[in-house]
Amino acid sequence: MIDEGLIELGLVKPGERHPYFPHGIGHHLGLDVHDRGGYGKLEPGMVLTVEPGIYIPEGSNTDPKWWKIGVRIEDNILITEDGHKNLSAFVPKTVEDIESIMKEEGILQKLGMSLDGSD
Repeated sequence: MIDEGLIELGLVKPGERHPYFPHGIGHHLGLDVHDRGGYGKLEPGMVLTVEPGIYIPEGSNTDPKWWKIGVRIEDNILITEDGHKNLSAFVPKTVEDIESIMKEEGILQKLGMSLDGSD
């Protein structure tokens, strides 16, 4: 799916190897943020991340308009007896939802503080 999107945008050609998806799609999550975990059967109580990410570094073999873009959408998934539960389902992920939240007053502003710490 990631490669299809990159092809559609004209960033890569079909079948081309590229560096824009440099890591796996997830990992175990536990006491240590990046618990290694095993690659065996998923068991109830395990928590995993699902976090595809695209990173286009400056100087890439693409149109410079794409340089310095990085996007990662992460969910934390609890394995249950009956399937799974998305523990981060409430986190905004669409452009519209993120832009809406960015327009809201933050907790520091509500407390009368500035973001630069000058208060």
